[in-house]
Amino acid sequence: MALLVPNVGEIELLDRLLKGATSANDGNYTLYLYKNDYTPVNGSTLANFTEADFDGYTIMTLSQATWASVSLNGSGKAESSYTQQSWTCGSVGNTIYGYYIKGNTSGNLLWAEKFSPYKSLTNGDILNLVPVITLSTE
Repeated sequence: MALLVPNVGEIELLDRLLKGATSANDGNYTLYLYKNDYTPVNGSTLANFTEADFDGYTIMTLSQATWASVSLNGSGKAESSYTQQSWTCGSVGNTIYGYYIKGNTSGNLLWAEKFSPYKSLTNGDILNLVPVITLSTE
């Protein structure tokens, strides 16, 4: 499934784009994995996602300064990526259906993506994720 920016995320991201970050933390994002079989939609909120809780799971902070410089991808769309994030599953696993990003200061859901297929994690499994966001017009 493609990455989806829900309505609340569209508002916050456009506000950041036009007005800029107002504090050092405004530019940071928080990355979560989710374990419920949910497909993000425009009206999605944080309440729609059940956060992962497997042994070895941690929430990742994505700092504004670490995002790659924006460039045009092969389709001519503006795109930026973040460094690979990794989790190693301990003795208690989860089935991971996707990830979501929220604003570090606002606490708003900014975007989410469902994996296809989902990832079943058991002891010793590693999940690697490179967050990427691509902008295009509707």
